[in-house]
Amino acid sequence: MFKPLVSVLTVLSILPNIQAAAPTASTLFLSETETQFSVNIANDTDDVFIYFSSPAYSWVAVGFGERMQNSLMFVMYPSEDGKNVTISPRIADGHSEPSFTRNIQLETLPGTEIKDEAFILKARCRNCQVWGGGYLDKTSTTHPMIYAFGPGNRLQSNKPDAPLKRHIRYGKFTMNMVAATGKGEVPAPSSALSGVEIKGGMTRDHDRANLAHAVIGCLALFIFWPLNVLLAGFFKKMKLHIGMSVFIMIFLIVAYALGIYTSGEYNRSKKFNSPHQILAFITLLPILLISILPNPRISQLTPIIPRLHTPLTAFTFTFLVLTGGLGLHLSNSSRPIILIYTSISLAVFLFILLIQSCIWKRGSRYSRHRRSRHGEAEEDEQDLVLAAWYAGRKMEEQESRSTSAASLNRHDGNGNYGNNGYSGMGGNGSGQNIYGGGTMPGPQYLMNMHPGVPVHKW
Repeated sequence: MFKPLVSVLTVLSILPNIQAAAPTASTLFLSETETQFSVNIANDTDDVFIYFSSPAYSWVAVGFGERMQNSLMFVMYPSEDGKNVTISPRIADGHSEPSFTRNIQLETLPGTEIKDEAFILKARCRNCQVWGGGYLDKTSTTHPMIYAFGPGNRLQSNKPDAPLKRHIRYGKFTMNMVAATGKGEVPAPSSALSGVEIKGGMTRDHDRANLAHAVIGCLALFIFWPLNVLLAGFFKKMKLHIGMSVFIMIFLIVAYALGIYTSGEYNRSKKFNSPHQILAFITLLPILLISILPNPRISQLTPIIPRLHTPLTAFTFTFLVLTGGLGLHLSNSSRPIILIYTSISLAVFLFILLIQSCIWKRGSRYSRHRRSRHGEAEEDEQDLVLAAWYAGRKMEEQESRSTSAASLNRHDGNGNYGNNGYSGMGGNGSGQNIYGGGTMPGPQYLMNMHPGVPVHKW
């Protein structure tokens, strides 16, 4: 009598266990970060079901492929309000930031959220077994996979193509896709590896080129530039000033080269059309001018050129500082770093302004002292340069006229010069020891003799 009842109860007790059986899946679990990535491949459709959970870093990604190039990646980051998850399917064309692809249809399912400071993604992926440059091999028991974690600062966006900062940790593993194939459904949460083999440990990454680009540029602007102003203005060490200028140019060239190299790693800078890059290229013109204008052959072409050095230097410094600030914005730097950079920029700018003001006042006092001592107007430093330039030009003209006169007044061998009728002893041929031909100034004129007065030979 009780045997049928016992059998029914036994069957009923087994049914919940059958219903609670975990879906077919292969699972990656990283104990260091408590990150889980599970895959289920439907055996009756081309759908792939995903369960992805991780602490809320700026972004977390897992990709199908052996390396970044041509891998299909699923990148998670917080939504704009910080209450949900943005999932972005991306494909990379090299060792650079992957780009969002619209060819992958990813549908988020109920249960996707940010809970207890952790991402939780439940999704169905359609048309994601084949993509440009790669495919998911359902028959592989060791399908190559990669994972990566973004830096600690928060990224919040609803856009699937939001810019990413370089990862700080990454690694590789293989996944058994045969074991993951079964009835199509979202895998369950798990804290154990299943059908996965981790290849090596988690590798820590560094963006050394980008860091060097920023550090070298700041050293050139905030250390060597004001030091060079001191050398030129107060100590009058022109050789040291020239050497320091060359040193600064080398630093700037290296900073530009590193900036161009790192630009190719990010989607936001690959096309070189950001304000930071545009202003950096514009600033190359004044940098070139302050490098070549001091050349004597160029500086003596016109009196305006020597006066351009100081304003061009100030203009270049200002543009380089603005370029650096825009670079921090382009790299998504944190607010404290931007505030520190702004403070240092203002301090150095005021320091250079103070130095140049002192140099100008010092030159004015020196000029007034010279005027009171000699009773005549003295030029300041730039005017002296211009005066020297004019003097050089005048001497060249005098030498040209002297050469022309000498070619006309050739000696005929009899004491006569040319055909002007003057003899070697005077214009009248009388034998008087008079040079200069009456009222013409003679050679003794350069010894402060008055023009128009006959000069006798001693």
